[in-house]
Amino acid sequence: MAATFNPGGGPPTTVPAPWLRPRRPAVLDASRAALIPLRPLTITEVLDAAFLVVRRNARMMIGLPLAIAGGAGAYLLGGIGIWFLLGESTADWAQILVVVLYGLLGLLLLTMCLVWMTAILSGVTLQTVLGPGFAPPTVLSLRRSLRLFWPMVGLSVLQWVAGSILQSVVSVLYYFALLGALLGADEQLAAVITIIVSLVGYLLLAAAYSYISLTVPAYATENAHAPAWIGTPQRRTTIITAFERSFKLIGLRNLPRAALIMAGGMAISVTVVTLVGIGSLLVVLLYATALGADPLLVLSNPWTYIGVFGFASVVAMSALLAFIAAVQTLLYLDLRMRREGLDLAMRFDCVPIPQPSAPPVVFLAPMPPPRPPMPPMPPPVAPPGPRS
Repeated sequence: MAATFNPGGGPPTTVPAPWLRPRRPAVLDASRAALIPLRPLTITEVLDAAFLVVRRNARMMIGLPLAIAGGAGAYLLGGIGIWFLLGESTADWAQILVVVLYGLLGLLLLTMCLVWMTAILSGVTLQTVLGPGFAPPTVLSLRRSLRLFWPMVGLSVLQWVAGSILQSVVSVLYYFALLGALLGADEQLAAVITIIVSLVGYLLLAAAYSYISLTVPAYATENAHAPAWIGTPQRRTTIITAFERSFKLIGLRNLPRAALIMAGGMAISVTVVTLVGIGSLLVVLLYATALGADPLLVLSNPWTYIGVFGFASVVAMSALLAFIAAVQTLLYLDLRMRREGLDLAMRFDCVPIPQPSAPPVVFLAPMPPPRPPMPPMPPPVAPPGPRS
């Protein structure tokens, strides 16, 4: 079937169909190659897909967290060395002041590096999950990484302020609720109340953290320097509007899901670090026993716990930081599919992309065939006169 039309007053063109629309590249093939089903995900699917992302792209997902975790461990050892050096030459108040300032500076630097790392890993996760059909290949280059670093400094400061306020509010509510519930309660009831209030406080903290953590993938995939992908909005996200974007995506209806996902991710991280630390401690005890040392003396030495759990944190967190970054990005994608119908545009080529900056759907209407010229009108005939 063909149609002839005249676009923009140019020469006539013959087209193979009466309606033309440029097709997005291999939508159905890309949807089959995606790592996740292109639909709203369940809580377990988000956590499982985060593990798959780390396994599928382990070199890029673990390399940067390993470097940051190693730097954090070296910074901690430097603080311990400064403590002992100042203890021999300065007063106690000067020693405490210097170490406290050193720790606050390290906490600020660690927060900045973590937010910057999460932003980079969000792009890696997006490309790993969706593939080149929906997201461009992400290359970890120094120039592209440093382009994200300075905006991440401002975002990390805003996150630190918001997180401190929320954590303080949740902590005050937790202690008041716990104190009010424990008044006049016996020991068994007090233990049950403590567990329940602790779980509620943990979920509240996870819910508050979900609003803050979602700002990183929202900014990383929607900022002015982010590579164009199928979900790029026309109004690019800044470090200020990233918080607005996060609140709009989660809202109140999706807050329980977001809280459970973030709580599950944090619980998995704490469990893995604890298990790795216990396993490392057992290895140290077995090695000490083989050398003839007293295991009780090894356990009573505080340096054993500092070294073992410091090593466990560096090793485990190198993978867990990538896991948390993948969880945040997958939660962002899940909310985009739930709130904006992004999955429908990915799965079906006939559905317009719900982002204004995406290539618009163009419909070219065929020109109607030219009408034949109208025959000339006959001259009017005078009506006959009356008969005589």
